[in-house]
Amino acid sequence: MKRFFLFILLFGTTCAFAQTNNDILIRIGQENVTVDEFVNAYQKNNSFSESTEKDLREYLDLYINYRMKVQEATALRMDTSEAFKKELASYQNQSAQQYLVDTEVSEQLLDEAYTNAHYQVRASHILVRCGANASPKDTLAAYHKILQIRDKIVHGMDFNEAAALYSEDESARDRINPQTNKIHHGNRGELGYFSVLEMIYPFEKAAYTTPVGQVSMPVRTQYGYHLIYVQDKVPSMTKIYVSQVYVLDTSAITGKVSPEVAEHLRLIQDQYRTGKMSFAELAQNYSQDMATRSIGGRMEPFTPNRRPGNYVSAAIKLKPGEISQPVPSTLGWHILKLDSIIYSKITDETKYLLKSALARDSRARQSKESLVAKLKTEYGFKENGKKAAMKFFKKNLPNNYFQSTATEITTLKGIDKLSPMFTFADQTGTAVEFAQLISRYQGTPLNGSAIDFVESLYPNFVSEQILRYERGHLSDKYPEYRNLVKEFHDGMLLYEINSEKVWNAALKDSVGLEKFYEKIKTDFPTTDSLGNVVYKPFESIRAVVIGRYQDYLEAEWLKELHEKYPVTVDEKVFQSVLKRR
Repeated sequence: MKRFFLFILLFGTTCAFAQTNNDILIRIGQENVTVDEFVNAYQKNNSFSESTEKDLREYLDLYINYRMKVQEATALRMDTSEAFKKELASYQNQSAQQYLVDTEVSEQLLDEAYTNAHYQVRASHILVRCGANASPKDTLAAYHKILQIRDKIVHGMDFNEAAALYSEDESARDRINPQTNKIHHGNRGELGYFSVLEMIYPFEKAAYTTPVGQVSMPVRTQYGYHLIYVQDKVPSMTKIYVSQVYVLDTSAITGKVSPEVAEHLRLIQDQYRTGKMSFAELAQNYSQDMATRSIGGRMEPFTPNRRPGNYVSAAIKLKPGEISQPVPSTLGWHILKLDSIIYSKITDETKYLLKSALARDSRARQSKESLVAKLKTEYGFKENGKKAAMKFFKKNLPNNYFQSTATEITTLKGIDKLSPMFTFADQTGTAVEFAQLISRYQGTPLNGSAIDFVESLYPNFVSEQILRYERGHLSDKYPEYRNLVKEFHDGMLLYEINSEKVWNAALKDSVGLEKFYEKIKTDFPTTDSLGNVVYKPFESIRAVVIGRYQDYLEAEWLKELHEKYPVTVDEKVFQSVLKRR
């Protein structure tokens, strides 16, 4: 396939010529090629303004051969195979994606992500669960509940205590393992440090815009409502290098420390600060981390999101060589020495990678929704029969529809008599089509009522219909898209027919290959052990012979094509092209 993509590069017709000229430059059989088509193809990989007449005439011959081959492949119906159509459809779908979003919104999201990529945020959260398909009543109740919790925090309640008491994220609270009867300490809402694209978008946006030390207003996600307490915001880091002395104490996470442990920790710190021991000696003598005590306590480098927030915070506030106060964890106490920090390099490449990642992220939906809103206006979208259709579904949809697979709602009595739910352009969205979409969700667990879930699917139905219509008209609206698809189509044809007529033909024709070798073997003289002139055996130069045989087959084939597809070049028009450089 490498050769196929080479043809795309050499002969692609992406528009780049500043002036419009539809004068016919070349006639190839029944096909006419305009000046624009020729020049745009040339400019794909060449500078038109710097070209010489010799350059353009050489390319003219190549371009004519290319167009003849594509014509022949089309005549042989090579673009009608299922494999060809499937690959072309895949390319069309991929290329269409950039036209099925609001580019202005996409750029705003990219700029926002690029700005956020310069920082990492440490935050805690409190969650009140409320599913994406919850009823309005349940949604309002969850919202009031989260507001009440926020009010308690604003009036002095510690955020971590509130998380342990009220959060419906189970990881926030201590729990007892029923098998071991041991306590697993909760995180009290602590999420640690995170970067752009590591949290769902509404949560990320709120975390990056809430000032450090403050609590956000309720944030709605697919999981429910969140309060976000932003504890820190720091320049983005890729690696943190620390060494540690670890002291075992499973009660450390509670913040309580016995007098004996406190004295032991103070002794370790004093030994370093007074210069009596190096940190490596401290680790060797006092650390209970068996994996690092013999190597000076050096830890594997880590990214901020791979350690608890308090651990990272303690490390990054140090200067290289400084040691921290003891840091508690679920395992014990950690005295850290910062060795170094590697900060992220945010470059144009970062922006390119972010753009690719955003296309797969949930926030891309915003760009699509914005486009749909614009297309509604463009295509005169009107809702006429939606209300009657929803009333019909509310009356006729079985309560257990989503828990079963037996009911067929597309054939419910009277559904085909309903007026279209909406119209746009020359299209309609019918209740039967909506029922087909609804049926795709049978088996989906529901938090609210069936009809509430149906209501929530309606915007998806509208978007699907409008975007499907838009996709089908991209070639009419966007010449650059039409050209992209055409050049891919023609490039595939060129690859297929060259494979059949030249490349594979030379490999399969063993008899012809041997005869051709006999004709050209004098081009490969050598001497035998007696000094006699002989010719290199076929097998020793097989690859070279195949290459030359392919060139020979192509030359013979092109002679046939020139007879089948007569070529004329309008020299007067060509001279005008030369003058426009």
